[in-house]
Amino acid sequence: MSLVSYRHDAGFSLIELITVVVLLSILGVVALGRFGNQDAFAARGFFDDTVAAVRFAQKFAVSSGCEIRVVTTASSYQLLQGTTCTAGDFADAVDNPANRGQPYLNSNMPAGFSLTAGSITFDAEGLRSDGPPAVFTLTDGSTSYSFEVHGATGLVEVL
Repeated sequence: MSLVSYRHDAGFSLIELITVVVLLSILGVVALGRFGNQDAFAARGFFDDTVAAVRFAQKFAVSSGCEIRVVTTASSYQLLQGTTCTAGDFADAVDNPANRGQPYLNSNMPAGFSLTAGSITFDAEGLRSDGPPAVFTLTDGSTSYSFEVHGATGLVEVL
């Protein structure tokens, strides 16, 4: 075989190159659209973190045998427990299970969003001991995420 026949078969055709460029362009447009609105992405992350914290508070109340309170403000949440496991004394912050030296709280609310302020308390059986179902909403006016903590069971349900 001659060297000329090998050179003729090597490389990509013009149609293959154009197809790859078009596909990369479409992927680039879709990816840039996803990166354009970081606040909504951060808000969903904060919401998921808040739901996980409330569920952790319920499980921690059961495992520790102490009441655990979740306190939310317009821009944060925190988990509290009693100093000696006595009812009504919520002076100590619950340790973050990921980093035992830090309290379990999050105050990194995305700009423009606000969280329903309030508090809920789980008793030693993981039940809500402070009234009817509580609905918490994270919103910026146009986008909102909500979860409900049922009174009788302590179930944390994403709405």
